[in-house]
Amino acid sequence: MNTGIGADILTEAHQLITGARNQSYGKATDDYAKVIKMFEVLTGIQLSYAEALLFMVSVKLARLSTNLERNQLHHDSLLDALGYLALLNVVNQELPASKLVTDRPI
Repeated sequence: MNTGIGADILTEAHQLITGARNQSYGKATDDYAKVIKMFEVLTGIQLSYAEALLFMVSVKLARLSTNLERNQLHHDSLLDALGYLALLNVVNQELPASKLVTDRPI
């Protein structure tokens, strides 16, 4: 089994969320508090941090599904989905569990 192939994309996702993503958007909890607020303004629905990040994963999964229907696998969508899941873990470590899933940011 070649573990390097799977590890490469995981390493790439890690580098994105700890390097370029942080430099561009700042701390994940601060960034997603803004995303949650904007989503609420647009829809009237206030998401939790977990819901916001899982929504982003859903967008990427939908795109991957479209690609797979065409016998393709889009690297960037796969990478982004992994990155959003990793950010969910980051936010989970930074916030109490009740804030991650049930309480909504102000």
